[in-house]
Amino acid sequence: MKKEYRIKKNQEIASIVSNKNKVANKNFLIYYQKSDQNQMRIAFSVSKKYGKAFERNKAKRIARNIFRKYVKEKPGYNLVVVIKPISKQAKYLELQSEAEFLMKLIGKKNNGGINEKQKL
Repeated sequence: MKKEYRIKKNQEIASIVSNKNKVANKNFLIYYQKSDQNQMRIAFSVSKKYGKAFERNKAKRIARNIFRKYVKEKPGYNLVVVIKPISKQAKYLELQSEAEFLMKLIGKKNNGGINEKQKL
């Protein structure tokens, strides 16, 4: 994943998390926020409970590879992906299917739901 698609600043990550729009399943927790930009930006987070540094880095590499295809499909979102420690035992295909499910869920929530502008 190219660096232009990553969120690095702690302040940006904190604002997305404080927005409290989230979806979750067994292996991932995704905080999301609609963005004015025409590209998706993603930050990945892995707790120290996951394991040693090389294990956390491997988990982030796998997650970056899984979420790479959504960067082009769903522009206009900022995501913070939290990788849960239980995902260490999961297979790659399971992680991929769960990520796909969550991304579809994000699309349904934002397209099907009524936002504040539509209420007025």
